[in-house]
Amino acid sequence: MENKLIKRLRSWMEKPKHHTSYLRFIASGSFIRMSDMRGNTALLDIKSKIETMRNVAADSQISTALSYYATDSTTANSAGQIIWATSDDPDLADLINTLFKKWKINSYVRDHILELATIGNLYIPTTDMYKDSASKTVQRGVALDNNTIPDKEYDIIPSYKIPPEDVLHIWEMGNPVGYIYQPDANVREYNIYPDSAIIHFSLGGLLGEYTIEGTDKRTGDPITYDIQFAEPLMGNVVVPTQTLGLLEDSMLLSSLIRVVKFINVDCSGAEEEEIADTLLQMKNAIEQQLSMNTSTGGAESFLNPQSPNNLIYLPKVNGADAISITDLNMSDTTEADNKLLDYYQNKKLSVLGIPKEAMNFSSAEGLGAAGTVMSQRSALYANILQRLMTAYIEGWTEGLNKYFRAKNMSGYVDKFTLHMNPIVTTQSTVQFEKRDSALNQATTLVQLLKDAGIVDADTFRKGLTEILTEAFPQMGADASGWDIDVTEEPTEGGAPGGF
Repeated sequence: MENKLIKRLRSWMEKPKHHTSYLRFIASGSFIRMSDMRGNTALLDIKSKIETMRNVAADSQISTALSYYATDSTTANSAGQIIWATSDDPDLADLINTLFKKWKINSYVRDHILELATIGNLYIPTTDMYKDSASKTVQRGVALDNNTIPDKEYDIIPSYKIPPEDVLHIWEMGNPVGYIYQPDANVREYNIYPDSAIIHFSLGGLLGEYTIEGTDKRTGDPITYDIQFAEPLMGNVVVPTQTLGLLEDSMLLSSLIRVVKFINVDCSGAEEEEIADTLLQMKNAIEQQLSMNTSTGGAESFLNPQSPNNLIYLPKVNGADAISITDLNMSDTTEADNKLLDYYQNKKLSVLGIPKEAMNFSSAEGLGAAGTVMSQRSALYANILQRLMTAYIEGWTEGLNKYFRAKNMSGYVDKFTLHMNPIVTTQSTVQFEKRDSALNQATTLVQLLKDAGIVDADTFRKGLTEILTEAFPQMGADASGWDIDVTEEPTEGGAPGGF
């Protein structure tokens, strides 16, 4: 099995990357056409979306935004854990945290969430992907599922991700069936891997939008499977990115046009062979102090920021300009152009969900209002972080449940809770302050009643219930039933003791 595992993982690593061809880049410009995102089948639609998001993620601003999300959602707790488990059974919590250490989750969690944010889906293989039984099909091509059989060799492999364009998570009648690996739009018979073969992390993905046709190998009847595929987090950023890229390209080309200068020189009476030398001497004289750029080989002037290579000298022909430029729109960028650029820039940033200051629009270091947590400045940013973390926690919860079933430890299924560091927001800060205030008020109330010599336990219960209910709902509800023993014997300070 180990040789099969190594062979399969190596095939993923050696698989050729999908690059946009030079011809397509020239023909379509530096952007992806929206028409490329839709095919004639759900399978082609999914693959086109994945390719589109890979290309869009290469944009500097989108890449920065994705990096912010991946970094800010993977902060460690005081014990150095990015994701950890708690349970009423302390042995179970210790087991899961030990598994996370074994799998080196801290080393891979940021890359996992970066892929999840980019594509909206993350697929991690397990050892069931490489078993001999997985290549055999039973019951409509479903590979043998060992979930009910103790499997000592079953394990999760978080150090690898399956290319999302090579796998489909399929469902039938609302129930998970398994995974199709390397599907083909022209093939109806598939080897379906068991649900335990892959861990699918998803930002959602309601069933019904994507389907794929299959064939029942027993009866030959057609089967329609639903595909679970979550929309990419940045899917809506494609259009404003395309438009903004076009505007930026046009402004850059306009700037390049303005730096090229044609100078016509009357060379009448000069010998033809000396014209070129004369024009070059004039060029050097005008540029005066020249310096050589050793990286490009071009000459540049200390006085004139333009390269002399951009000054083109042409001899006049019969007293007429060889090239006459009447209008190349060489005026500076208009205010309307700038406003249009700002409009689409803001439109793009609104989709990214990143505070504008953090994208280097107001401070040199790109962290405007340094010292303030970004999630405190933007509720949208905080909500997206929470969405990513929730999807990651749900994925690992399902993955651990599959692990326990494979290991014949079904008693541990759903008996644990996974955690990641909570998002710091303005609302959470207010909530923390309210809790601190409630505790201080409760302490003050108890001390006040004790100093007043109150020995009625119901008075303590009612007061504590009123104070704690809003900030600590469960504790406030329990306070009415607390067994409070207030004796009349004074303490050293004269107040009743026994509380």
